[in-house]
Amino acid sequence: MKKLLICMFVAILSTAAAPVYANDAHHQTADNQKSYSAKGEVVAVDSALSKVKLKHDPVPELKWPSMTMFFNVADKALLDTVKSGDQVEFEFVKVDGSGPLITKIKPVK
Repeated sequence: MKKLLICMFVAILSTAAAPVYANDAHHQTADNQKSYSAKGEVVAVDSALSKVKLKHDPVPELKWPSMTMFFNVADKALLDTVKSGDQVEFEFVKVDGSGPLITKIKPVK
């Protein structure tokens, strides 16, 4: 019984001491990454998943050709500034394990 109580106590302390970043995990990782910029067209906006589908120009620094792909956004509020069909300029970082993450996006006139 004593061993069980000690194990439970250690488990509770381990859990309580673990850092919790929730949605801020992307922001912390993104701040430490090289940023890339590109232009493109918004194909779709998925607010529920905090993603935007872009048909973008080449990104020479990454040796990416023009393509259409989904990008996660660092802040869901960024999606309120764009809609399908908009021509946009955007900045993103490559985050290990979760793909590119848009940190800035704005429509171009």
